[in-house]
Amino acid sequence: MIPRTLHVIWVGDESKRPDNCIATWREHNPDWTVRVWGNEDLASYGWVNAAHMRDMSRRELNGVADLMRWEILYHEGGFVVDADSICKRPLEPWLFEGEACACWENELIRPGLIAAGYVASKPENPFFGQIILDLQKEPTVVDRMAWQSVGPLFLTEQVRLQRYSGLTIWPSHFFIPRHFTGHEYTGGGPVFAAQEWGSTLGKYDELHKRKVA
Repeated sequence: MIPRTLHVIWVGDESKRPDNCIATWREHNPDWTVRVWGNEDLASYGWVNAAHMRDMSRRELNGVADLMRWEILYHEGGFVVDADSICKRPLEPWLFEGEACACWENELIRPGLIAAGYVASKPENPFFGQIILDLQKEPTVVDRMAWQSVGPLFLTEQVRLQRYSGLTIWPSHFFIPRHFTGHEYTGGGPVFAAQEWGSTLGKYDELHKRKVA
């Protein structure tokens, strides 16, 4: 089973951590454990890909979070959500009936691309174990943008490369109803969260100050 643990990763300037956003996950999901991973965890956890994390930290902190995400999912299991996401309603048990889950980034704007910001798994899932090993073999992960080398594109390529059939892929509107391009879902289906695109749209200087609930 997928553990009822919500993981949020925030590395870098802790004064800008969007605790207001993180609080919405606690408020709507009191039966889940919320664990926030920060700079101390980055320094002490014993990451397999610590060298890649150090290199990535000099370029894109969101890439460091992606590298941490895969190892957290493998060792801990649970549901990793982006720090700049705002929970809108309680998570439903049926979302997590499989062994691993994720959602499309946007079926119309980027068809076929799996988002990295909302990924769940049971512990010790061999799929994520292989992801960690494949990253370890890479001579560098900073030769491209992080979304390509360790994030959504990398995840999408790994699903196809490993022919992984255990991944339930939710519709994008469940967690990303508004794409960074402005395209917005207007249907009547469930929306569990909103994505603020903090890194992509440069919102982190002000996001932590906003009223989001």
